[in-house]
Amino acid sequence: MTEKDKITALEEEMKALEIENASYVEVKDEPAKAKSKSDKPPITPKTKSAPVKEPAAYKNKAKTGLLWFVTLINLCLILALAGAGYWFWQQWENDKNTENTEIASQKNAISAQAQTIDQLRRSLAEQESDQQQAIDKQNELISQAIMQAQSNSKNLAEISGRRPADWLLAEADYLVRMSGRKLWLENDVRTAIAMLQAADSRLQDLADPSLLPVRQFIASDIQNLQQVNQVSLTSIALSLSGMVQQVSNLPLSLPEVEVKGFEPQELTGMARVWAYIESNFKYQANEGPVKPLLSEQQQWLAREQLRFALMQAQTAIMKEQDTLYKQSLQRAIGLLVEHFDLETTEVESLLGALRNLEDTNVARKYPQQLDSAKPLQDILEDRMSDSFSNGKFEL
Repeated sequence: MTEKDKITALEEEMKALEIENASYVEVKDEPAKAKSKSDKPPITPKTKSAPVKEPAAYKNKAKTGLLWFVTLINLCLILALAGAGYWFWQQWENDKNTENTEIASQKNAISAQAQTIDQLRRSLAEQESDQQQAIDKQNELISQAIMQAQSNSKNLAEISGRRPADWLLAEADYLVRMSGRKLWLENDVRTAIAMLQAADSRLQDLADPSLLPVRQFIASDIQNLQQVNQVSLTSIALSLSGMVQQVSNLPLSLPEVEVKGFEPQELTGMARVWAYIESNFKYQANEGPVKPLLSEQQQWLAREQLRFALMQAQTAIMKEQDTLYKQSLQRAIGLLVEHFDLETTEVESLLGALRNLEDTNVARKYPQQLDSAKPLQDILEDRMSDSFSNGKFEL
């Protein structure tokens, strides 16, 4: 609400108060008028008299007093409002000044903190620069020390004179080369690993730091060979050889014939003939497919086929031909199921052993080369060439 609206509202209130005062004055003057009339002698009305009117000056005086009273009140209200506005304006100015002072102090504090942070950053940058310089200097010293150590090792290796320890290096090279031959010619993984371990032991006895990279290559080769399938192929071949020897004792799947003894002295006539027929002939019902009886030649052929399948699997396992090995075992299992009596213990145990061999993983994947062979051979050749160039013909 604006100040003009407040003045308008006050004027309306003053008008309402004037109206109430006027009505109050009229009500108050009526008893006085009535009393003055009663003091006068009664007049006999002859005609109808007009109503008595109040003096206009009295009414104007009352209205003027009321107007001055209302005006005074309005003036007091205006002064009060002005004083209140001035007081609120002073408070607002004080608050504004206080806030400006606080903001200025906060800005000063922030600027001081920013300066402190900048100083810290510069200090940290200087420290990092100093540390980096110190690290670079240390790295340079370490590089120089490594180069000096390598130079010393080379100088020690080039010292003239007989060095019996070099025989250990030659022996390690021989063991590494023999390990490769055992691996690729004989497929003997265990012996190859043992030879590599012996070569590493020879290099360890030399106590030569320059041979550490070669020893790392040897350790890598040993780890690669240990990951090759370690199933003993010789044990599998020996198991198959024992199975071949058991083929002759395996019972074939033939019909059972029960032969009864015939005693002719107890029977005579047709009874004797009938007893002879019962003792030499047997009738048996067969609901399944009819299998022809195996002749002696067919029985011999079934055993020989089983024996040949087992021998073929034995040869394949020694040559590490995994596909042929699996096929031969499957053929042997098929022959056992088809021609031999599965209800007997011998056939059942042989069949279980063949199935276990079939499930055994015998595949092997050998590394193409040994990583330690070439570096070791190069080191040995370098030392030999140095010895011959210096006029020394022995290691």
